[in-house]
Amino acid sequence: MTRLTPELLEAATAELVRATREYTRSAQMEADVRFELEFAEAHTVTDGVEGRNEAERKASLRLSLAEEYSALKAAQDGLRDARRDLDVAQAMLNTLRYQLRLMEVLREVAL
Repeated sequence: MTRLTPELLEAATAELVRATREYTRSAQMEADVRFELEFAEAHTVTDGVEGRNEAERKASLRLSLAEEYSALKAAQDGLRDARRDLDVAQAMLNTLRYQLRLMEVLREVAL
């Protein structure tokens, strides 16, 4: 078990703040990219999409907006990674809090 110190608690708190900020930034980026994709889809559909049926038109739309879909995938991957980092930072801080609480209980029992 890691020795619990004020510096360790401070570092874990700082990491949680950093991870929260990164998650917020990633969520905003994903929303922006999604908006741009939806706008590009609307513009492309308005201009007309080739295809004999809905499936072909959908495939044609996807191919014509390949870069936008790729950007959305990258933004979603970044958001997923940011969420993982946030969960890990939260778990680490919770672990330290539980250790602190355990130390308090053991001290009370010893008295």
